[in-house]
Amino acid sequence: MTFGLLASVLVFGFVTSITPGPNNTFLFTSGANFGVRRSLPYANGIIAGLSVMMLAIAAGLGVIFATTPLIYQSLKWVGFAYIVYMAYLIARSTTKSESGEARYIGFARSVAFQFINPKAWIIMSAFMATFIHLDDPLPTTITNCVAFLIVTWPGGVIWAAGGQVLSNWLSNPRRRRIFNIVAAVLLVASMIPVLTLH
Repeated sequence: MTFGLLASVLVFGFVTSITPGPNNTFLFTSGANFGVRRSLPYANGIIAGLSVMMLAIAAGLGVIFATTPLIYQSLKWVGFAYIVYMAYLIARSTTKSESGEARYIGFARSVAFQFINPKAWIIMSAFMATFIHLDDPLPTTITNCVAFLIVTWPGGVIWAAGGQVLSNWLSNPRRRRIFNIVAAVLLVASMIPVLTLH
């Protein structure tokens, strides 16, 4: 494993976890209504759900990738295209997400939610297709997966903290735009080093 690849995994994991999406909307709302501490079970549930999704994707797509490399490459570029599209939407967004009605969601509901969360499926498929390679040794694969999960957790917790202390600051359109543009650029940049890997 090269340092550049691991760095890309870390950036990709953190940026995808901190950009707007269903999980972060829930965490932002939970932080605003219940505080960071009571929001931690939801953040932990995200990690547990993503771990199961990793195993499911690896078990099902591994055989397909091995027999049809074109599908592997296609998924990589489709995943990148989605990331670029998501970055575009993030960069042009200037308003704070609607938090909706306050509702406490604990660990079990958080785990279950990951399997109906479109962003989670797309991100995990893109991650597995671009960072996990068929000929990688097992320690490299495990390191990449664990690194992704480790940096995903604080990204979600930041949203919970944001709901508690940053709500007014992020309501400023100019500040919100700067935040979104930086996140969008980092999101796309994290994918570029791995596009040529096989």
